[in-house]
Amino acid sequence: MKEFFALLDHLKSLYDNGLYEDVKLLADMLIATTDSSPVTSQSFFSTVSASTSFSSASQSSTANTISFQCDPKDKYTLLYLYGNAAFNLREYKTAESLFNRALQINKSNLKPKPKNLTSLDSETDIQIKYNLHLCLFYDKKYQDAYLILDSIPSKQRTVKILLAMGKLCQLLMNNKEAINIYKEVLKISKFSIVAIEALLNLGIKMDDLPKMPSNISTDWLNMYLKGKSSMISRDYKEAIKSFKTLDCSLTHRSAEVLCSLANSQYLNGEYPNAISSFEKLHKLEPTWTSKMDIYAFLLYSDKSEFDKLSTLERLSNDMHQVSVNIPETWTVIGYYSLKKKSQKAKCFAENALLIDHENCQALLLRAIALGKLKAISESAVTYREATRINIYFYEAYKGLVETLLNLNHTKDAIQIAANAVKLLGSNHRTLALYGEALSRDSLTQEKSKTYLYKAIKGDPENQEAVICLVRVCMTLQQFTEALEVLGKYIRHNPSNPRLMHIYSELMKKCGKSDEAIIYMNKASGMDTNNLQMKSMIERAEQNIETSLDESIQNFHAN
Repeated sequence: MKEFFALLDHLKSLYDNGLYEDVKLLADMLIATTDSSPVTSQSFFSTVSASTSFSSASQSSTANTISFQCDPKDKYTLLYLYGNAAFNLREYKTAESLFNRALQINKSNLKPKPKNLTSLDSETDIQIKYNLHLCLFYDKKYQDAYLILDSIPSKQRTVKILLAMGKLCQLLMNNKEAINIYKEVLKISKFSIVAIEALLNLGIKMDDLPKMPSNISTDWLNMYLKGKSSMISRDYKEAIKSFKTLDCSLTHRSAEVLCSLANSQYLNGEYPNAISSFEKLHKLEPTWTSKMDIYAFLLYSDKSEFDKLSTLERLSNDMHQVSVNIPETWTVIGYYSLKKKSQKAKCFAENALLIDHENCQALLLRAIALGKLKAISESAVTYREATRINIYFYEAYKGLVETLLNLNHTKDAIQIAANAVKLLGSNHRTLALYGEALSRDSLTQEKSKTYLYKAIKGDPENQEAVICLVRVCMTLQQFTEALEVLGKYIRHNPSNPRLMHIYSELMKKCGKSDEAIIYMNKASGMDTNNLQMKSMIERAEQNIETSLDESIQNFHAN
């Protein structure tokens, strides 16, 4: 008996020092000497067969007869240490089995304890239940995880336990109970930002939240929460304003504030600004992982002259060094692969989905990769799945509409675009998407112009909407209107040679050949004295009837 207690003390020492593999090995062997039935599917002694016995039969016989006497409480402690070791080694299934057995022993075998021991044993029991709930949570058994925590007496639920219960209630769609639990959390800890954000997500207004202590200056925190509240209500312009104000007021930059600012700009369709904020964030904190998959998407999508491949490569390397156990890493690597025109992007996206099968950014990457591989129908299915998981995911709606149009499912594309307008609101992006879908049906082309004009009014820099409107005007033989639309855009964006070329051809269509040649010169960026340029101009003059539609199609193809 003394020998067993000595071993148990050594086991506790190993655990306290974080030597979890040693705890696992020693605990497994100790359990085999105190219990004839194995705890896990493969106990240490269960692997030892008669053919691998020690040097003599007498030694094998001696090993089989080793037995320590211990009471249920000691066995409970042994299982507790073994379970925690397995948990820390991320062997959650093994830990779940051990924790359940420990709780069963405690429930059925332990005798009533003196009052001075009740608190200690109760704390151990609660810790087992908390860790067991995490095992079930990682296995996505949310109902079972909640029931385990709910079995803890309400008076003994710490703020950590309450917060976990609130998250589970949200996952189980029990919003009313989640609100009550989060409010209980804030009664204990007023600075639980997670609980405050959760309540905002559940529809609680800022004014209805518990007030911060009056003896502490919390203007900066209120500004942050105001920004978060605006994001949740999808007022992204107001969120950007709040986070910018906060970013300027802090003595040093905050990674969390920069991440929130970048995400708000992304959600508002301000891609260049979002890239700039993400760049600052990554420079400030290279190990930051949250939303870096969005940063990778933005770098991949960027059509500026500056090649973002090297930036994506650095981001991929940094993310890989931080962790390969999060979906963001594989999504970032996937976009880098896609930028290099590699076919491995789909595999990287699926790696991310193995970690989190409902990760919308990974689904977006998979859909884009499938489109590149000409698996158009499968790409559409993936885009649709992303919109099911996140009904406010603009990029997924855009990808789905474009894919359906490529499949000549025009009516379906129009319906999806209309749903996007209803869900995301009438903004320059959704209106442009709806206008694009309507423009592909000859019966709704005139109607599409209304939405495209609204989109351009909301964002005069929306090049795709401008090109789409020009194409519709050309199809309807409204050349003067097309010239006016493109001319207004060109005046503010004179550095795009391809658009200059389209504009010059439009001028030819409208009988303005001389001006067309001037813009042809601008498009080429070459001296008119150059022989090659003269040849180009002469050919242009002789070929005034060149199809503008072909130029626009080439523009889209590239």
